[in-house]
Amino acid sequence: MEKLLKEYHGWLSDNKDFYEHLKGHESALYHRFQPVYDVLYYLYEEYKNKTEDKTEDIEKIFQVGLEYLHMQFFTCNIYYNKTFGKDFHLFLDYDQVISYSLFVEDLKYELVEKSIDYDEDELNKLSEYLDDIIENKKDIPDNLNLYVDSKIHKIIKADDYHFTGIIDIFVEIADALGLSFDEDMDYIIGEEL
Repeated sequence: MEKLLKEYHGWLSDNKDFYEHLKGHESALYHRFQPVYDVLYYLYEEYKNKTEDKTEDIEKIFQVGLEYLHMQFFTCNIYYNKTFGKDFHLFLDYDQVISYSLFVEDLKYELVEKSIDYDEDELNKLSEYLDDIIENKKDIPDNLNLYVDSKIHKIIKADDYHFTGIIDIFVEIADALGLSFDEDMDYIIGEEL
């Protein structure tokens, strides 16, 4: 667990400013990341100075959350740096599309992991469609959310399938920890481990 706490501290140091910019602009990506970010921050503060009371469940939550945030922020940083030339406001113009793209990637992973029958070609086309909007900075259709939603319902062949992604799981964990997303939490990077 100590290794994970150190990795998290390093990740937080590297990504806190970017996250705070997303938060300050009420970005769709901020709302996407908030449950995982808040849970990890809470657990970090709770366990950084303790050597006992760490369970396998806490360690697993921390490991999954940190890997998830690392990959999601990595993708966002590629878009921010390469596609949008470090223009934060231009990046924010496409934050909702980036969020949909990240959602589709989460969905692909979940469908494969749970062996759910789906139209792989159509899901790849949806992913490419979203990436094309982002990469070529195309106009964002007004009804993009409805389009993405309707495409996903056609792509997934199981009528009763309900997608439960990592974000949903972390919302449940946050609830169990008594965390509320309506409150502002101050994130201060503590002393080195």
